[in-house]
Amino acid sequence: MALLAASLAAQAQTGAEPHEGQEPAPLREVLVSARRSIEDRFMAAGSLVMIDRKDIEALGAFSVADVLRQLPGVQVTPTADGGVVIRMRGMDANATELLVDGQRVSSGKSQLPLDQLPSEMIERVEVVRAPSAEFSGATGGTLNIVLRQATVKQETNVRLTDNHVWGHNAPQTFFSQSGPLGGSARGRDPANKTPVPISEQPWAYFVAVSGTGYMLGSDTARQTLNNGNLSAQSETTGRYRRMEYSIVPRLNARLGVADQLALRATWSRSNFGGAAQSQGSNTLGNQLYNLRTQEDSGYRRQYLQGAADWTHRFASSKLESTASGSQARESVNRAGSVMDSNGSGQIADLYTFNDQRQEDLWTLKTKLTGTASELLWSMGAELESRTLRVASASTDSFNPAANLDLTASVVRQIVWGQNEWELPGRSTLTAGLRAEMLDIASGDSTSLANQRLGFLQPSLHTRAPLGGDTQWRLNFARVTRNPSIWDLVNRTTPASGSNGITNPDSVGNPNLRPERAWALDTGLEHRLGKEGSAGLNLFVRQQQDTLATLTTQMGSRWIAQRANVGDSVVWGLELDAKTGLAWMGMGSDWTLSSNGSLLQSRMSSGPNVGNRIPGQAGYVASINVAKPLRRSGGVFGGFTLSLTGPAQLNTSPGITGSEAARGMLDVYVGSVLPSVGYWRSGVYNIGNASFLRQRNYADSAGNALLDSSNMRLTPRVFFSIGTQFCQNFKPC
Repeated sequence: MALLAASLAAQAQTGAEPHEGQEPAPLREVLVSARRSIEDRFMAAGSLVMIDRKDIEALGAFSVADVLRQLPGVQVTPTADGGVVIRMRGMDANATELLVDGQRVSSGKSQLPLDQLPSEMIERVEVVRAPSAEFSGATGGTLNIVLRQATVKQETNVRLTDNHVWGHNAPQTFFSQSGPLGGSARGRDPANKTPVPISEQPWAYFVAVSGTGYMLGSDTARQTLNNGNLSAQSETTGRYRRMEYSIVPRLNARLGVADQLALRATWSRSNFGGAAQSQGSNTLGNQLYNLRTQEDSGYRRQYLQGAADWTHRFASSKLESTASGSQARESVNRAGSVMDSNGSGQIADLYTFNDQRQEDLWTLKTKLTGTASELLWSMGAELESRTLRVASASTDSFNPAANLDLTASVVRQIVWGQNEWELPGRSTLTAGLRAEMLDIASGDSTSLANQRLGFLQPSLHTRAPLGGDTQWRLNFARVTRNPSIWDLVNRTTPASGSNGITNPDSVGNPNLRPERAWALDTGLEHRLGKEGSAGLNLFVRQQQDTLATLTTQMGSRWIAQRANVGDSVVWGLELDAKTGLAWMGMGSDWTLSSNGSLLQSRMSSGPNVGNRIPGQAGYVASINVAKPLRRSGGVFGGFTLSLTGPAQLNTSPGITGSEAARGMLDVYVGSVLPSVGYWRSGVYNIGNASFLRQRNYADSAGNALLDSSNMRLTPRVFFSIGTQFCQNFKPC
């Protein structure tokens, strides 16, 4: 309350007029002609990196996953079924907060297909690296994906794409249109510079429709050495087809001089299906037997969301309010068999798994921000209500049937505030405080216990200019990360195919505790002309009750379970740069976007004491060089090289492992035909990057086992044609 009172006092002070003859001293030098994404980075109340629409077009990105791979400290790992795992700074995947238009995505699978969402639907991606009063719950960082907004600019885009993988084709289509609805789109009369009356200012709209097809899967070779001798080996082939359908409408309206309304909706549907087959051999009790597995799986997801954003401007502040509701439904059906055969006969293990989930979400948010001064203050509140429903059933020839029917509710209440003060030398200090309360109510206490969790998150941030184009930042905060609701549910999800250390069952853990951390971020930021920027950032996280996944053996089956694995320290150095390449003698429109992160961690207690956090890469880096598409015509293209360093996979006492370093190269080229359209062709994953993993452990007899796997995803070739129309459907 004292902080909020100070914010109001600051508002009153900043609203005062300067004395006659006195010029107000600016706190920072703003390069007015620079890009907004660069200035937003310099003015943010915390460490912020942004990729905007212009950057996305220059990257040649096809999906959100392609964009995320270009961000500092972000590790994007494909999975065998075509999804992606997103980790910031190499920490646990759940340490990254994912937002879409500022709203949390589902607590289970993503509410939107972030890995396959077309890049044309993205306005910008914001990377919030340092915790603040407004953002929390993410020790790794926060990724906010902002979808395209309505605009009075009349523009129509059409794109047709074909993907070719494993000898099969998968089509993709994209259509979008924007423009005014009634009124005048003139803005200001160029003759007399008078504003267009509010009554004549138009409503604006944007609508995008996409159908995205993908061929997905992998080829994986596994083998096990027992005291140096080959005891098991297999070859697994997974082939899946995925279709994503999305409709994203937006509508903006100015209701008066001080009020603006935005209506937005999203409908998305996903159909995913295919089969995985494995064939190999194993040794048990000195007896060799053949092993063959087969699984057919299907997945369907439907997501519907609607929201209204209202903005009201006061004389010296701005009030932003949002009301939104969404529903996500998911259905998973799997049926498979595991066949063992030797000279004595054959044993068949048949299994099925069916999972039906639904999540309803309602959110109310409000934020009040001062606008009368360069000194920023803001405060806000949020109420979020989720209803979770899950019904699952599994059968197994050698295990009893398991069923779960659970309904639970999660209510989150948040208030926060932060204020910025001026310090000597044009420096500033921002102090913030966030209070959050989480209530979990379950209809089945044996599957999910009722809980009430609360925490306070204080934060301090300062920045100091070191010249006109350079500044230094320091951020310090206390963060609490609550476990995912689905990780708390006491249920078992069987592995797909033959159970093993690299393919374990997933088991919930109702005893998980929140992870707490002290967070320190500091670094330098520098403008590189009007179009570029560079940054160097050092981060440290001191964590208690670190959340991670443990892989252990329970009876005859391997299980993966989320657990509090002890205290840890995580630190790293991040470098990013974005600039033109004219200084290298290349054309003025060539761009370079690159980043690199050196990452380190150490467990100070728990079963993995002395080791790194499982799965944290030693480094991540990417470099993108591109000649962007120009409407005036000509050739465009570029390449992206992504590197991920080695990682430890130590998960529990007596079990160690590693993941090898890897690199992926993507190349594309195209040409613009003025007044007609464009074509683009490229190859993703040139060289078919390998995902090499090893596990070391001992069996019940004390024999040393080495389990290794090599997964390949196969290059993807694509070809696109498209066109763009402006006012009255005339070619741009």
